[in-house]
Amino acid sequence: MSEELLSLTGTPFTPRLGRLNSSNNWAEWANGDLVWLRPESFGNHHAAVTAMRESAVLEDKSPLAMYFFSGPDAEAFLQKLVIRDVSRLQINSSIYIVFCDDEGHVVIDGVLFRLGENEYCYTATPIDKWLAEHRAGFDVEISLATNDWGILHVQGPNAFEVVAKATGENWDELKFGRGARTRLGGVDIRLWRVGFAGERGFELWVPAAEALPAFDALVSAGEPYGLEHLGDLAEDVCRIEAGLVLPVIDYTMAGPDLFKQDSDPTAPQSVQWLATPAQIGAERFVEFGKADFLGREALLAEQERGGPSSRLVGVELNWRDIVAGQERIGRPPRVPERVQRFPLLPIRSTEHHAGYASSVVWSSWVNGLVGLARIEDELADPGSDLRLSWSEAGETWDVGVTLSELPFLKRKRS
Repeated sequence: MSEELLSLTGTPFTPRLGRLNSSNNWAEWANGDLVWLRPESFGNHHAAVTAMRESAVLEDKSPLAMYFFSGPDAEAFLQKLVIRDVSRLQINSSIYIVFCDDEGHVVIDGVLFRLGENEYCYTATPIDKWLAEHRAGFDVEISLATNDWGILHVQGPNAFEVVAKATGENWDELKFGRGARTRLGGVDIRLWRVGFAGERGFELWVPAAEALPAFDALVSAGEPYGLEHLGDLAEDVCRIEAGLVLPVIDYTMAGPDLFKQDSDPTAPQSVQWLATPAQIGAERFVEFGKADFLGREALLAEQERGGPSSRLVGVELNWRDIVAGQERIGRPPRVPERVQRFPLLPIRSTEHHAGYASSVVWSSWVNGLVGLARIEDELADPGSDLRLSWSEAGETWDVGVTLSELPFLKRKRS
């Protein structure tokens, strides 16, 4: 898709978020033909990251694509496309899913919700072409309804108190992954026990036309519980701490919906970074016992070979090496508070190339500079010490890195 065809747009909550965005800096979230604008931060980045872990945060996730599937073959269609056993998904429940191509490469990962007997919803990144390619032979209706809904996340230790106060109902017995209907600010909504940063929390689906009263009700309910607004920068830090990947950023999307390139392995959508579920840490979700699904044979072959050629790991960078290099080239000492995504950063052992790091940022909770990396399997043991190439102002120098298990921050979500 050429850039000139993309349109900037806000979400149903932008009228409120615009007033709250004291930094007046906006982040772009490209999804399909639209580029959605969300606040980059609300003026206090550290307060938002701290609130995620100590109190509660409210975040606008409305740019997530929402595909609704219905009809007699809805279940069979999804069974063919995803690695999970959809037949076991109960009504008002959700599961993490991965779509793979015939070669076992991840097209996209996301969340699948079952709304009724033959009704499902998938949220994540647009895959219009991919779904159209595989629809033939199935009696299924597919509708993209992103513009019809606003999506809010409430996460953090106090999330249950905030949502209980806002809805007038106690949700302590609602298990992780389950959903329910309720009212918020006089608006009928769907509520789900899911999240994106490793914390206890909820996802709320609000009809777009009634978004603002629901938003106001949450903000009012959250005041006694330290509710902060989470911007794009703070969310990125929290999801890295939780060891969660993003498509395009941490793996190349297979399938026809996004371009791929083979000229620069450090740039977005390099064919070198096509990934199997095992290479994004999702191998435990592959259910080989279900009926045939796209990628099954390739994933079985990978398993029989002993596993993937590379693995997703955490990396902890020696920030002192970065500062020492900055001093040598006459730059002020500084480590990134904003997530560094591209170019990917090469990592090597003493003998040869080992992989690349993505999504590098300072974590105050880890008290260090951390990131995600794809490392060759034989070098991917936690605790291994490798070298990373760090570049600034036309200069490149070595920075020590130690491989780590993910997540960096273990939190109880249930």
